[in-house]
Amino acid sequence: MLDRAVFGYVVSIDGPAVILNLRSEHRGFVASHRQGISGLLENGSLFGVCSGSSILVLRVLSLQFAEPKEVHLHLREAAADRDEPLRNLKAICVGRLSKKSKELQFDGDALASPALGAEAFPLTDMEQRAIHCLPEDSSPQITLGTTIRGSGSLDVTLNQLLPRHIAVLGGTGQGKSCFTAAMLQQMLPCNSARIVVFDINGEFERALRPHCNESDFKITRLGGDPENDGYRLPYFALGRAGLSRLLLPSERTQRPALNFALESLPYVEHSDGGAYLAGEEEACLFEDCRPGKENAAVRAIESLRDPSNLDTADTWPAMAALSCLIADSQCLRKNNQQRWERQAFHYSNVSPLIDRVRRKIDDPMFTQVVNVEGGDLVRGSWGKHSTALVKRFFGSANSRWKVHVVDLRLVTHDLLPGVLGSLLELFAYDLFRKGQDETFPTLLVLEEAHHYLRSVTLEDGSTADALAYERLAKEGRKFNLSLWISTQRPSEVSSTVLSQCGTWACFRLTGQADVQAVGTATEWLDRREISAISGLPRQQALLFGSAIPLPTRVRIPNANPTPKSNDPQFERWNVVRRTVKKKTAKRKGS
Repeated sequence: MLDRAVFGYVVSIDGPAVILNLRSEHRGFVASHRQGISGLLENGSLFGVCSGSSILVLRVLSLQFAEPKEVHLHLREAAADRDEPLRNLKAICVGRLSKKSKELQFDGDALASPALGAEAFPLTDMEQRAIHCLPEDSSPQITLGTTIRGSGSLDVTLNQLLPRHIAVLGGTGQGKSCFTAAMLQQMLPCNSARIVVFDINGEFERALRPHCNESDFKITRLGGDPENDGYRLPYFALGRAGLSRLLLPSERTQRPALNFALESLPYVEHSDGGAYLAGEEEACLFEDCRPGKENAAVRAIESLRDPSNLDTADTWPAMAALSCLIADSQCLRKNNQQRWERQAFHYSNVSPLIDRVRRKIDDPMFTQVVNVEGGDLVRGSWGKHSTALVKRFFGSANSRWKVHVVDLRLVTHDLLPGVLGSLLELFAYDLFRKGQDETFPTLLVLEEAHHYLRSVTLEDGSTADALAYERLAKEGRKFNLSLWISTQRPSEVSSTVLSQCGTWACFRLTGQADVQAVGTATEWLDRREISAISGLPRQQALLFGSAIPLPTRVRIPNANPTPKSNDPQFERWNVVRRTVKKKTAKRKGS
């Protein structure tokens, strides 16, 4: 290490903590090397300690004055210098730098410790880049921000960042949306990018559209006007996976009844009176356990259990047909006289599910987002419509767009877990059904994930877990899917999903439960770094994880243009509002 100045030496090792004495000629501000100087006074700075053929990398925890000790001073130094107290530096080991295949490689290792008396020296820019795994090749690179410690921009390749899921956490107004937009803007120049953004507040269209050609950008306003890119989800296209998530049937009785109803939908028609087999004219299947037409209903149910001889309907029935099929498939039983009747006891097993169907149909906010009238051509099984819906939202091999923004402003927050859960349940089913060789690398951006990436409470107080999210998080990587999860409240997001994230960007979090959720979900931070999250300034984040082996504090880049997430402009209160005086026509004779 002849090309750099030694500034201290190890005098104490206590577990992970290492104490160094600073040399008398060194004041603890900077240390020099062949490429310039490096600062050492600030907590969090990095330096090296020689360890045989490798370099141990240590991070500064604190600096302090110790009692004066004379043994480290040279006799030729002035007497005045001997009265100056000794400076101590406390640090912990974070990893090891070694040369492999003529290149420097950094390996995280918090258990290593230097030898007593080992000399400390500053790190060069090349070593800093190796520690942060900063790419030097020509592959597509993403700038995550500018490091606060002065080692320049923090750059990673797409293959470093996206193969493991990304979590972006932070309170409102701290810079999450701007950071996400800035990252996506850097990805869009890739020729075959595939990005789907679930935009809860309708803020990303402004940030992403200018970076795309007309054919590269697609937007769907869920529940909006069809003439203005609006779209309503056909209820039957959600299929078994999506409707099961939407209606949340119990496993014992309700789920088999719902599955039967879904399989029977292509063969029935519906009117205000009830449901009936395609081609017939009179309703015989009812949702309310009424007496009458039991024999006809039994014949219809038995035919639907083996529909090989039935004709399919021309169009899909209304969603209310589900209630009729669910009810009569369960409540039709023979009485003591061996006559068929609808029994209230068996009906009570499925009545909560029927009530959920009714509430959905009667909710105008739900029907604004989901088309419950039916009417589309059947064209075979509902599986074809489900596949078409997945292609519309998540793309296919022939899709030309690079980014698809799904605007969810019109979906109320109480409907988000059910509607988006249904859509992602359907996507998960289609993804895993295709297999690894039939999928295309896709980035799914889930904004404000605490609204829907969580358990759903049922009427009886029990909860239904977000199984689709968790399975996508646990297994989606194998099927070319990467999740970008952004949330203000990590404590409200599924812990299973957070634990699968490989790269983290933590902005300021002040809630104790949220900070604890970060510490529980990741193994990359120690308690000192976790406690520092609550003190981060605005537009600064702590980045760590598989793409950034060493936790690094950065100032995030600015998105241009920014998403619609500006602070409220309260200075407008001081502006005099102009009132428009309406001229009223004078009545004749007044």
